Amino acid sequence: MKSSYRKKLEKASNFLREVFDDLETEGSEDFDSFGPRLEDLAGEIDDILAEDETRLKDDEEDGFEVE
Repeated sequence: MKSSYRKKLEKASNFLREVFDDLETEGSEDFDSFGPRLEDLAGEIDDILAEDETRLKDDEEDGFEVE
């Protein structure tokens, strides 16, 4: 995956967690509705990034150049 995509995904995950934290801090009714979903989405993005990182390490070990 291009590094620019990785950076955008990392930002997206961070933004989702910020919204989660804001909703939790405010004690908003929206937290009950959306908080767990936001946390799940951020976790899914983190999983994508971890999977890509593993793939990059495997490619480096196989001698392929990584962009």
